[in-house]
Amino acid sequence: MKKLFLKIKNTITDFFKWVWKECKDWRTILLLGCVCLILSAPIWVLYLLSILFHWQWAFIAATVMWAFWMLPGAPFFAIAVSITLAIRKLVETRRKKRQQRHEHDDTP
Repeated sequence: MKKLFLKIKNTITDFFKWVWKECKDWRTILLLGCVCLILSAPIWVLYLLSILFHWQWAFIAATVMWAFWMLPGAPFFAIAVSITLAIRKLVETRRKKRQQRHEHDDTP
């Protein structure tokens, strides 16, 4: 049993080390923040509707969604990191293609 917990701890630690290594660039961290805001937007929009219009159902729905995402094992952070790294990879690929195209165009 102790080995299982140690393996889980090491896996989680390795995951966060990998995320930190990938997100050292300030643009990637900013992108991660934007992705987190977009993924959590339904929660904050429902809270805002609850405050503005005094809708009890909106408050309850937002709280339930927020509680779900905060549960242990909920994939919010994993999804946010995955989307962030996919967007970053896409941008890097497009940048490299654009560079290659410009280098090809400059050749006499």
